[in-house]
Amino acid sequence: MGKSKAIEAADLIAGWTKEEIEQLELAFLYKMFHCDSEEGVDVTVAFARYMSRVKLDSDNYPIFLKLLQFENHWVVDALLSRSEPEKFFKPVQPNRFILASCFAMFTRWKPGGIYPKSLLVLFGMLKTAYEHPHEGYRTYPLTIPDVNNLGKHLDKAQGQSNPVNRTILQILDSIASLSDPGGLSVSDKKVIEVATQANNIRGKFLDTTKRLEEAIPAELLKRADYNKKEIKPSLSVKD
Repeated sequence: MGKSKAIEAADLIAGWTKEEIEQLELAFLYKMFHCDSEEGVDVTVAFARYMSRVKLDSDNYPIFLKLLQFENHWVVDALLSRSEPEKFFKPVQPNRFILASCFAMFTRWKPGGIYPKSLLVLFGMLKTAYEHPHEGYRTYPLTIPDVNNLGKHLDKAQGQSNPVNRTILQILDSIASLSDPGGLSVSDKKVIEVATQANNIRGKFLDTTKRLEEAIPAELLKRADYNKKEIKPSLSVKD
């Protein structure tokens, strides 16, 4: 009996199939990647460092997106290495899955509750996707909640020069231009509503006499602090 057949037979005798063992391995890996313990953060940081040396492309980008979702800045720093956050996903053409994933994260994350570099990575994809806003809208049709959950990450206390604020304002400006002729009929009510809301949020931020609460529901603007919820890696992994 060959080695592989012997192993297969042993698996069956022990009551485990190859698929069941693989699922068990994945379950433990997924638990570690939740970053809810120091050991889990250590493992995820080490994995992120490994992935930082892997060429990002259209076949593996979901893994990189997943690492951003673990909401740990040590993981993000390890993943980005020396890359510029906004250019990190440049090798990948934005598609509906990527953009839907971005807005799902914007929705889940509270203002201030996520590492700014994580936001800038996602903003880089949005800037590319909506550089030509009508083409971007065809790829992923924006909704009012999408625009609100993007705009809520603005921080008036930081001003326009803040990298996160500046980039959000640029994206909102692109979205607002959906009301201009080109590619899509501006008589489309949904398009006009999305463009108007993007312009409304941008205007409330830039007007020092206005508040974001006048454009975005107040419950979305409740701030958090990502530093307070993170679990640190061990000293050996930090270095």
